[in-house]
Amino acid sequence: MWWRSASGALLAIVALAGCATSATGAGSALLREGHPAEAIEHFEKALAENPHDLDAKVGLGAARYRLGTYDDAIAVLTDAATVAPQYPAARLYLALAQLRQRQDTDAANQLEALRALPIEPRFIAEVDQTLVLLRAGGITDAIRTYVAASLDYAFDWSRELAETRRALQNAELMWDPFWGRPIYVIRCRNC
Repeated sequence: MWWRSASGALLAIVALAGCATSATGAGSALLREGHPAEAIEHFEKALAENPHDLDAKVGLGAARYRLGTYDDAIAVLTDAATVAPQYPAARLYLALAQLRQRQDTDAANQLEALRALPIEPRFIAEVDQTLVLLRAGGITDAIRTYVAASLDYAFDWSRELAETRRALQNAELMWDPFWGRPIYVIRCRNC
């Protein structure tokens, strides 16, 4: 029965390898590893091949945000949030870039829209705290940096949590302890 789990693991590796060979997948991997400059090259290549690749647009915007080119990030992410208003990452990184540019009203609007999407409840609590700070006004640059980093890390954490939950669910579906058991038929005493 070992071959069932081995074949499932092999399928998972093949699926991941196929994902990483695309320009968008390679850019996403580089962005997660903390290499936004290298990720931009891959996202731009993906967008040259397919200008409507939403994941590449959002990845490009997030990479530009992390490099501190906020105006470029806002331009790309505004387009992505307009095309797909239900895409949480587009809304978040647009809000973060606007927050860093001191566009508090625009950032609050994006965070309100993000809050309405189906996202992890603990991340919503973080967004709520940010909205309270924005409404209070008088935010210093140090607080902006702290709040933006907190939201960025919390979003990554919630994404990783969702991926882990999906992996566990797939692992449970792949391994069923009843597959290897013999079937017993128990006859009725009165039959």
